Amino acid sequence: MSGTNKTIVGAASLVGVQPSSAKDIAAETPWNQHPVHAISLSGVLTAAECEAVRRDTLAVGMSRGLVLTRTGFRPSRRRTCDEARLPRAPKSEWLYERILAKTDAVNAEYWRFALNGIEEIRVLRYKSMQRFREHFDTYPGSPRKLTCVINLSSPASYWRGGLRVKGAHQGKAVAGLQGSATWFPCYLVHKAAAPWRGERWALVALLTGPPWV
Repeated sequence: MSGTNKTIVGAASLVGVQPSSAKDIAAETPWNQHPVHAISLSGVLTAAECEAVRRDTLAVGMSRGLVLTRTGFRPSRRRTCDEARLPRAPKSEWLYERILAKTDAVNAEYWRFALNGIEEIRVLRYKSMQRFREHFDTYPGSPRKLTCVINLSSPASYWRGGLRVKGAHQGKAVAGLQGSATWFPCYLVHKAAAPWRGERWALVALLTGPPWV
């Protein structure tokens, strides 16, 4: 699936267009057609907003993160972090709106996927040596299109660990800053490496749209 989608991303605006007119179309509707698999931007959330999300998460309560298998969700040694979900409610509406607005801008420039929704926000806590091994965030028939990961922790609060995405990662240098967000297609392989010391918190939002054909 991933190979097909990468081809579509890079060539979407040129399908059925003769080489002589491709530059004219690019000039009319400019957007980034370079092979970027992931993009990170700093300052999506402030430090105070990151702390507020963490407080709200603790108030909800956290439990062991699960993985989806053929027989349903279950614990796995592949994923050892804690997880909570923040429902879309008046108190959290600002957070959903922020993510949706930022995603719209990033998606318009880099992928132009058809998006029409967002799943419940997940907040993850990685204590020392807790991890989520290589995986992707979709499955056959899933409406998931883009993943957004926001680092909620200060880099000084943990040592090593963090998000690792396979592919060309633009803005990788700022991905570990508190409040930075990283977007990538849900079919892209990635992992959360374990911190050796301290705790790392991350917010995960899954943006949805019509299932892939």
